[in-house]
Amino acid sequence: MKKTFLTRTFVAGIAAALMTLTAASANAKETFVYGENQDTLTVSTLNEDGKTLTPKWKYEYQYDSLGNMTGKKAYRWQMDSRTWKPAYLLTMTSEDSLHIMDYAEWDETRRSFGRNRRQSIYCIGSDHTLLTWHTTSTLQEMTDNQLF
Repeated sequence: MKKTFLTRTFVAGIAAALMTLTAASANAKETFVYGENQDTLTVSTLNEDGKTLTPKWKYEYQYDSLGNMTGKKAYRWQMDSRTWKPAYLLTMTSEDSLHIMDYAEWDETRRSFGRNRRQSIYCIGSDHTLLTWHTTSTLQEMTDNQLF
């Protein structure tokens, strides 16, 4: 866990240094700035003045005790209310050769992750053959506070 955190911090530091060096010559409308804090990644755009940022996306990651990602929750920045609104939730579970990824978008009316639900199941055979299929999930609705 400590090694993973140090690696991510090191990579984020290099990325920040490279962005600083290239920001002067980049087109401000196409420049993304990434900020990482423990298990959260924020994506912003550099404004035309070249000095201020506008938030766009925020991602919260969840990991198991082995450092494998088990969840990712995405938020979109709402400029009018100046708040982060949930966008989608991605959860991953693995056991032996079975890997399951569940995806659901935020339903504002129900205040839960229940819209456009999808599930991807990856099964790796003994001969390392990868089988995949996608299906609409009929699992119980994932609520906002269930995983995070």
